Amino acid sequence: MSDTETTLTCTFHPKVETQLRCNRCGKPICIKCAAHTPTGYRCPECIRSQQKIFITTKWFDHVIAVAISGVIAFLGSLFAVNLGIYLMILIAVGAGYLVVWTVKKAIKNRRSPLLKYVMTVSAFLGSIIPVIGILIRDFRYYGTILGGGLYSMIWYLVFSVILSAYVYYQLRN
Repeated sequence: MSDTETTLTCTFHPKVETQLRCNRCGKPICIKCAAHTPTGYRCPECIRSQQKIFITTKWFDHVIAVAISGVIAFLGSLFAVNLGIYLMILIAVGAGYLVVWTVKKAIKNRRSPLLKYVMTVSAFLGSIIPVIGILIRDFRYYGTILGGGLYSMIWYLVFSVILSAYVYYQLRN
């Protein structure tokens, strides 16, 4: 080593010595900060700036996704529950496909990691809205919330789980 060489310290942890540099910006980084990519190690700032490129949604896209997925799930649950188990499963998958396709078209294929969770939760909540009606009806007529509609509530929940699982599965990437 020569006398002119200085010891590099991590940009984000100034007390940690390192020989590693970000392959994009050249900042010295320690192994705790380094993110391994196919092209080499990157610092957290470069990783964050690269990820922002892929988040293209606008603030109102989530509102649109909630409205569309909730309405389609609600209508699908009203239609499917009285048709039997096999048709209910088929309609749940079809309604899930319709939710994903319609929302993607409405928001012009913009992406966000949060969007899949928003759509999944709103599809689930939209499809179990009829359960609230069953609970109110049972409480009114039977004096308990678990009166005669327990069987119907189970089918609504099965439909809701299948629908929301399909929506999440389609948006998982």
